[in-house]
Amino acid sequence: MGGAAGAGRASRADKAELALAALAIAAVALTLVLRILAARGQPLTTDETFTLMITSQHALGDFIREARRDVAAPLYYTVMHFLPVGMSDTGMRLPSWAFMIAGSALPLLWRIPNQPRSAAIAWAALLFLWLPGAIFAVQARPYALLFLTATGQTIAFAQLMEEPSLRRAFVWTATASLTLLTHYMSAPLGLAQGLVLLFAVRGRASRLWPSLLVLLIPLVEAVTHYRQLTSFASSDANWLPKISFSNVGEYLTYGLGPLGFVLLLIALASRYLNRSEAMPRGATLASSAGAIALAILIGAGWHRSLIVDRYLTACAPALMLALVTIAATTIGRLLLVAVAAGLGIFASAFAPLEIREHSMEWAVNKLVPYQPKKVVFSLANKGQETLAPETGEELGAVLFRRAGVETQARLVPTMNGRELIAAADKETAIIWVFSPNRQPLAKMIARQRRCYIAPMQLACPPRSATP
Repeated sequence: MGGAAGAGRASRADKAELALAALAIAAVALTLVLRILAARGQPLTTDETFTLMITSQHALGDFIREARRDVAAPLYYTVMHFLPVGMSDTGMRLPSWAFMIAGSALPLLWRIPNQPRSAAIAWAALLFLWLPGAIFAVQARPYALLFLTATGQTIAFAQLMEEPSLRRAFVWTATASLTLLTHYMSAPLGLAQGLVLLFAVRGRASRLWPSLLVLLIPLVEAVTHYRQLTSFASSDANWLPKISFSNVGEYLTYGLGPLGFVLLLIALASRYLNRSEAMPRGATLASSAGAIALAILIGAGWHRSLIVDRYLTACAPALMLALVTIAATTIGRLLLVAVAAGLGIFASAFAPLEIREHSMEWAVNKLVPYQPKKVVFSLANKGQETLAPETGEELGAVLFRRAGVETQARLVPTMNGRELIAAADKETAIIWVFSPNRQPLAKMIARQRRCYIAPMQLACPPRSATP
């Protein structure tokens, strides 16, 4: 009788796991298709144009110079510079799609020891269905790569905590180095994991110290980039918001998505109803480190212009790992994936993919038929005042060069369209990227100069030219 009952429970567990896998595959496939359809026609943002400008430099010295001038860590730019992706919008964004898909698949390809298979399936599904990932996948920016490296770092740390060894410690510090070289704000994740390691293994941690040598690479790189980082943080170009009681909820739930608290309640309820399933040590400690890192980042940004929500991306894989680790039984994890799938599919199908960032691609496309020899342009960002003249010239010319038009571009660091118009002679085209409150002025200029106008973009052909 006992054997029959055990076989019956095993059969139900297998069916539940099969249902979980089927739901995860269907949800991921449908969401992927919907996201691809929603991403069509999205113009390159100004930040993506920076990526294009930096990574398309032909000479290695020019690439290094422009990459060092940017405040971002260098790994993403380096990968993009050497990948043969071309200069098209699609080519620039394909690696981000690959990074997001690879990061989501990693829990299935590189398993955490003692983690139930249903937990690995659910974790992979949650990673892909995570709503910020829909934005990261369609942008030529470092956050999809950060998502991939942080997932790898979380898995490597969980493996180390299951069975501490020098080999596993080297793998952990290597993945942590890649994450730090992708984004400097991932440092709190490595710090939190280090604190958890010291607490969990205590005296045995001294045997792992040689693995820390790997971290010298990102630390030296960060030190050499320190002046650029502090210059941005202390300048008027620093647009980063401050964390306070009014917005802290958005930061707390960012790593889990808009329904993060609902998912957490489901996980806790399933654990309360069934406490027989043990939580793997490695997964538990890795999840705890993610929560500690989140607390460090929120504390660092409290009433300081230091943290924007996407800087929390490195914590997200560990926080979603916490959900599937707390949730008990396959049924509990099935409910997590069902809720995340419903939200992900609804958002992909009915909520338009809106990337509310400035762009100059539309304006450039309007001017390309005129083949202007000279262009003056201005961006709706105080940070333009800090750009080196050569960087401004390259930024303004790169989209024209991609279209086969050689032009001399000059950045005019003003927020006032009238000043930009005054800086152009009759042989010079004009591009003005402006903030929404400047739209009335832009419309007036468009009427006077016979310019092309769109929301937050103005394109004025040279007065002496015809298309």
